[in-house]
Amino acid sequence: MRFSLLPLLPHTTVMRLVASLAFLTFFVSQCQSQFRPPQVEIEMADTVDYAFLRQDENQIENVGYLDPLFQKLYEQRVRGGKKISIVHIGDSHILGNYLTREVRARLQNAFGDAGRGLIFPYRLANAWGPRDYLVETNTRWIGSNCQRILSSPSPFGISGFSLQTSNLNAELTFKLRDTATSETRLFTKVIVFQNKTGYEYNVEVLDETSGQKAKLFIEDQYSQSYYFERPVSQATVRTRKLTSQQSYFTLDGIALENELSGVVYHSVGVNGAKFNDFVRAKHFTRQLSELAPDLVIISLGTNEAQGKIDPKYFTRNIQNLIEKIHEHSPNALIMLTTPADSYLRGGKSFNPNMPSVSDAIRKLAREKGYALWDLHHFAGGENSAQQWKSNGLMSSDSVHFSKLGYAVQGKLLYQSLIKGYNGFAAAKP
Repeated sequence: MRFSLLPLLPHTTVMRLVASLAFLTFFVSQCQSQFRPPQVEIEMADTVDYAFLRQDENQIENVGYLDPLFQKLYEQRVRGGKKISIVHIGDSHILGNYLTREVRARLQNAFGDAGRGLIFPYRLANAWGPRDYLVETNTRWIGSNCQRILSSPSPFGISGFSLQTSNLNAELTFKLRDTATSETRLFTKVIVFQNKTGYEYNVEVLDETSGQKAKLFIEDQYSQSYYFERPVSQATVRTRKLTSQQSYFTLDGIALENELSGVVYHSVGVNGAKFNDFVRAKHFTRQLSELAPDLVIISLGTNEAQGKIDPKYFTRNIQNLIEKIHEHSPNALIMLTTPADSYLRGGKSFNPNMPSVSDAIRKLAREKGYALWDLHHFAGGENSAQQWKSNGLMSSDSVHFSKLGYAVQGKLLYQSLIKGYNGFAAAKP
């Protein structure tokens, strides 16, 4: 006969035991993921099988520029103890997380999992977003993003979105539970991004399940970092009014990490976004620096390609964004990507502007020496959207891709990064 003590224990005690065991299991598995042979095997599950794709040519151009990133990955792979931060900026192709989750999961499997990274309650701002976490609230929020408000500068930060409330006791609870797989992830660190003026409420971070209140460790005008003593799978951000001047709370984003070494892969996506939208976002690059990015991947251009572009103006916008990133994160490496081919909005005709947009991105990357991932070329080139569509890899609007289509792109990006890394590792003495 089987007998369990768990039903006899208080619910909070049971939850603490479960969380502790889960974290111990995760920690052991991460240790096993380190100290491996330096090179990473690209397995069959990391590849795709579509004849129209130029998979053999899927290489990062100017890959030597990424050597500092590969050096950190190498040290983490063979010895551990390194945290690698990658920030992937984009439009609606990135917002849904279907592409980035493929890259994130594979990099973390190969080099260790240091946390989920940046998240945001997109649905409260009337946008669709990732499905690997849940958000609950007790109040109504007013939300917007840097593409909707055309002022220069616009009042946005790290996520390109913002939420605001005047509720004195507003709560936002984030649960790291994937709605598709029911998988739960743990974290210990919560970064709250908020441009803290004298009119902004204070906040506290807690987890009622484990009975913990996170300790404020570091804060400045743009963010506050909180730590839980024990790993949690959810956290509540609660507003607190401490002075008579405080009258509202504005949330720019949340980052969830743990205290383990490995990769944090942050994704920042705004539906309809162009390069200039992130340039205009007043606090974007300042808050981005709080993530200490080793690599910033920029995947934009699809929305500019919905109309005819002026190559000089378009290129200037790209360079303006990179210069603003380097103003606050001077050591961040830059990788530009070209957009996969798609149709004009309406889906009735090919997009004649996509080649010129991709050419401008290529030209700037080559002139400045940035890393370049030429997805437009690898994905089949001009008018290849027809192939993507006939293979079930595009959505019905013929601009966006299906979940499977984004998964294919994510695998291709992962392959290119690992090919570059393996070349670096193979050259080590």
